[in-house]
Amino acid sequence: MATTTNFNFNLPAIGGDSDAWGTKLNNNWTSLDTLLYAGGDGGGTVINLDGYTANAMTLTAVASIDIDGPITEQVHELGTDGTVDVDAANGTVQTIAMSGDVTITSSLTTGQFVTLRFTSVGGNDDVTWPTMQWMFGSAPTLESGATNWVQIWNVGGTLYGTYVGYTS
Repeated sequence: MATTTNFNFNLPAIGGDSDAWGTKLNNNWTSLDTLLYAGGDGGGTVINLDGYTANAMTLTAVASIDIDGPITEQVHELGTDGTVDVDAANGTVQTIAMSGDVTITSSLTTGQFVTLRFTSVGGNDDVTWPTMQWMFGSAPTLESGATNWVQIWNVGGTLYGTYVGYTS
């Protein structure tokens, strides 16, 4: 019996399966239902064509997405001192537990956005920023001994940043 290449759907034999169409179509619909619901592994929703839900897939050219439920952002530890690279592939929340001077570099590409959390800023610990434009005109002075929050993003190859504030 002939089947499709990717999903092994049953293909009728031309002129030879006149009595088997119902069974073959039912098998194909059952297979498609399983693939769209759980990718064949029973693991839950993988693809929801109506809501553009996907698991381990990249959606391109999507005008809008409605999200039902929580969004969990990946948190990544950048390091404590020296040169650290902000890369959205590591997560959209990145932390720096400062124990010395830090030089920030950026691998953000246009459209990417990251929130940075600085902890244990004190003493003579300094932050050197990459070339970027800052909201309100200048790079922030981080509050000593507090948790500081900074957001950076890239638009058209230009890196932008804003100091959100600090928490005690």
